[in-house]
Formats: sequence, structure tokens, C-alpha cells
Amino acid sequence: MNLLVLGINHQSAPLELREAIAFSTDQIRPALLELRSTGLCSEAVILSTCNRTEVITVGHPDTLSVLESWLAAHHRIEHALLKPHFYHFIEADAARHMMRVACGLDSMVLGEPQILGQVKTAFEQAKTHDAVSTRLHRLFQSTFEVAKQVRTETEIGQHLISMPAAAVRLAQNLFTQLSDCHCLLVGVGEMIQLSAKQLQNAGVSQLTITNRTETKAAALAQEAGARTLPLEQLATHLENFDVIISATGANRPLITPEMVEPALKSRRHAPIFMVDLAVPRDIHPEVGRLRDIYLYSLDDLQNIVSENLDQRKFAAADAESIINDAIDRFVRNEKTRAGQNLVVSYRRQLEAVKSEALEKALVRLEQGDDPEELLTLLANQITQKVAHKPSVELRRLISEGDTTDLITARQLLGLEAEEHQP
Repeated sequence: MNLLVLGINHQSAPLELREAIAFSTDQIRPALLELRSTGLCSEAVILSTCNRTEVITVGHPDTLSVLESWLAAHHRIEHALLKPHFYHFIEADAARHMMRVACGLDSMVLGEPQILGQVKTAFEQAKTHDAVSTRLHRLFQSTFEVAKQVRTETEIGQHLISMPAAAVRLAQNLFTQLSDCHCLLVGVGEMIQLSAKQLQNAGVSQLTITNRTETKAAALAQEAGARTLPLEQLATHLENFDVIISATGANRPLITPEMVEPALKSRRHAPIFMVDLAVPRDIHPEVGRLRDIYLYSLDDLQNIVSENLDQRKFAAADAESIINDAIDRFVRNEKTRAGQNLVVSYRRQLEAVKSEALEKALVRLEQGDDPEELLTLLANQITQKVAHKPSVELRRLISEGDTTDLITARQLLGLEAEEHQP
């Protein structure tokens, strides 16, 4: 039985298909039960995030096409629609893929740390529902060890490569305690949502959101634990904010020098950090010329992000090297374990032959049969039982004339030192 991975991700499928076969938390348990009830695999883990859905199993490679059909049918989607977007990995390649996923090397954002927690959650869910046994347990434990090593020994997660993250890091460079700052977010789009999370992670608790549509501002404010400000009151409240991040779809600047100058006077020239993530710009470029204003545009942040992405790519190469070493160890350990199991199985077989012959001999001894004859019979029975299958296979190898296999057979049977008879 092999390690198998079947899935689709952001590289192989568009968003609408990824959404269509995603599993919610409540759907994982029935899906695992259904999957195992089919008999297609002995173990299974389902990893489902916004960017990927993967089924990690132990089974025969021939079942991969059947697993595809199961996944499509489970979500009531035509198999033909999904088939071009599936990818498969088997055994060592499956282990390598899972390690790369957990380390963030297969993510949309290179090196992002959230995926490791998602992989751990998927594994724990499968364990809770008794869907994991020895092989997947070994795979995921090795995966987690490698992910920890990559995070510890490389800088894969040290260089920020999202605009909001870079913006918040710049703000932290300006203000000693960003957590003491009053922050304003202008807009409610994805960039602003990410900015809100970054500010919260930085310890900011005094957060305000303004937007042209107040209901949308209120919804995001509730989620982020923030206050709201009517957009038309923006000019009169600018003086209250130390950090301003803006990303709207407005077709003209929302913040102008005429609005900022009185705010600076009221603040007695305490600095204001501004980030404009909008196209076209929300903050007039001339605002950046004002004293005590630190204004960064999308282009400024793009340069920072590009440099950081290059650094992450260097770190990713180091991570790949760590994974290569881990795969070598994993494969070697799996082969050793398989060999040990073979030895144990062979010895059990010999024990069974011995026990059966001995049991019959003891019965006949109790019945009064001659002990010397019984010992001879016992030895003959054991010899015949043990030698039967090897003798059949040896005759087959001899008839096929496979010299290499014959040499191996002689070694296994302990005959390598004997000379060929003329």
C-alpha cells in the first residue's frame, strides 16, 4: 500500500472550482467516514483551505481515478469538469509534497505560516475520527518536524511579502509603541481587511474604519473590534490619527494637503504615518511634501515587497534542501520498516509450521507412538513444509534462466559459499 495525495490548488484550478470542492469543518467527519467505507483506502486525511483541497490516503495507486470520481460525486460535480485540474503524488513524491505544503513552499504567498496550522488541524481531525493509523501518523510527524526545522533554520517567514504587512512594519519603525497609536483605515476591501488583521496582530486596539457605505464599514468594524467614522467627517477628525491606511475605489484623492495642514497644526506637528494602497491614489502626492508627514505609496511598498520576496526565494532554496534530506531519511526508514515487517512475517510463518508439527507429534506421543520415529517424522514434516515454496520458486527461476535472481536466491538460502556441481 502506498502513500497517495489527490488534490487541486490555486495553481491547478480557478477559484470557482476550488470553492466548489472545499470541505467545511462540519463536512470533514462524514466525508472521512464515507471515504473509508468505500474500501478505497485504509487511512485518510482531508486538508481543505481557501487555496487547496487534498485527500491524503494510504492505498493502491490504481484507486486514484476512483478517488477522483468519489470527490466529484461527493460535491455533486461532473468528474470530467474537475479531472483536468487534479494532481496526484505517490509514495516519496506524496511525502515531499506534504512537507512542501506544510513549509509554505506550495502556497500562493511563499512561506506563509498559516498553512502549517491548517495541516495540523486536518491531521488532528482525522485522528479524532479514527481515520489515521501508522503510515499517515509517521508521514505527518515527519512533516511537522521538517516544518519546524525550516522555520528555525531558514528565514522563509521573516521577510514580509504582503502590502499591508509591509505597511505595518514601516509604521512600527516610526512609532516606538504602535499599540498606543490611533489608527484609521479608509475603505473596506481586501487590502483594508488584511491591514486590520496586521494592526491587530501588532497590538493596536484603537482602530477606526471609514467608508463611503457606512453599513460595510460597520460590518468590518464589528469583525475587527473597531469604531466607525462617517466619511464626510474625515477632514475634521484627521488630527486624531497617528496612522492612516487608505485603499478605496475613489476616482480622485480623498485626502488633500488642504485637509492635512490644519490637522498637523492641531497635533503640534506630531507625525502622521500614511499609506496609500489605492489605484488611483486616495492621498494626494503633495501631502507627502508636508513636514511631519510620512507618506508611502503602492510603488514604495512594492519595492519593499519585491526585495523581501527575493529574500524568501533564497530561504526557500534552503528549505528545499532540508526537505530533500528529510525525504531521504523518510524513504530509508520506511524501507527499513518494511524489511523488518518482512522478517517478522517470515519468522511467524516458521513458528506456525513448527507449532503445527509439534502439536501433532505430542498428540501421537501421548497415544504411545515410538519417540524416535516421531522425532524423525517431526523433522521431515518441518523440512518439507519450510522447503516447499522456496523449492517451487527455485525451479521457476531455473526454468526462466534468470541468473541475477538465482544469485539472490542462493544468498537468501545461505548457499553463496557452495561451489557449483559439475
